[in-house]
Amino acid sequence: MVPGPNDKGPRSERRQSDSSDSSAESDASENSCSMGSQMQSHIPNLQALLRICNLMAACYLMCSAVTFCSSAYTGPGSALDVVLVMFDVVCIDVSSALFVLTGCTTATLYLMSTPTEQDSLTRHTALAILVDLYIATCLSIIFGSAHALTLGRFHWRDLAFTALEGVTTLRALDFRQSTSAPHSYNVTGWPVQSLLWCVLSVKSLLALDAAIVDRAPAIADALICLLALAGIMLFTAFGSLQPASNIFYANASSVTYRSMEFNLGAHAVFLYVRHPPFVTAMHKACQKAFVFVTMAVLTVWVAEVGRVLPPPSDGNCLRLYYRNACLQDHHGFFLRGCVLALFLLLYTDSNKPKHLQREMRISMTLVSAVCLC
Repeated sequence: MVPGPNDKGPRSERRQSDSSDSSAESDASENSCSMGSQMQSHIPNLQALLRICNLMAACYLMCSAVTFCSSAYTGPGSALDVVLVMFDVVCIDVSSALFVLTGCTTATLYLMSTPTEQDSLTRHTALAILVDLYIATCLSIIFGSAHALTLGRFHWRDLAFTALEGVTTLRALDFRQSTSAPHSYNVTGWPVQSLLWCVLSVKSLLALDAAIVDRAPAIADALICLLALAGIMLFTAFGSLQPASNIFYANASSVTYRSMEFNLGAHAVFLYVRHPPFVTAMHKACQKAFVFVTMAVLTVWVAEVGRVLPPPSDGNCLRLYYRNACLQDHHGFFLRGCVLALFLLLYTDSNKPKHLQREMRISMTLVSAVCLC
């Protein structure tokens, strides 16, 4: 039996289904394009984030230089000892803010890139960091050993520890403040060592956030906030409740904790893109409160001038490096720098970058400077 002109045979049904599928695909592609354009229009200002990261890195270098002019490192007394506690506090706050803002910057750059470009960014960034770290390790072994011999502090365990840490690029074994424990000669290179592993994980981190939104859209924001803050809150609480232990010291320069701060920045940018009205309202509030927040932060830092705590009997206390002075236990370390970084993220506008290449060149120079500090 041959179907008539008004009959609906299999071919006509197949044509209608194909047309409906193609229309659905076109609608989906239009929706994805509109969502992509919306994300592109509401991402943070990459140039402003890079500029803030560069300022934080320069501040970290200055604080590190002042720290190593203290009598605990040079041997004789130093006129800077009276202000060293302030610079130690600034260094801790700035390093926490730097990792959060670096996570924000990296996540923003990845959201602006295609998957192929993301892979290329990861590969080239990791290679550049590895070259800097390996060069810094070789120079640290040479000049660190010479400096230790000059002060009568040379130990073979320190040389071996420096080589092991430089080859593996992991700052996870330095968890004892005692001078008898092995310590690296490349004391200040830990931010770049942690940054290497953070950069390698950022693509998977953003994919995890997207999967959470797809699987549980109703509670996705709460779950992402929990992932971002739970680890940092726990480490801050344990460090504050146990000031005479190695908890703070072991995590202050460890990739285990610093990756959590980096992840907080990446999670914050993902939520930043999802809630433009909230971000706009918070941006206006942060602009009005910028002067007050700046004065509050500076007041907290300046108030530390001349405040020195006597070292405990066992030598364990709150400090960034094992030769630094002991710090007060009421600062809320780690968390304070994270709050400062989130404030600066919301303070920046959403304008398109104009001089991005210049800021990126400065960033690469500062990364090398941190390795060789």
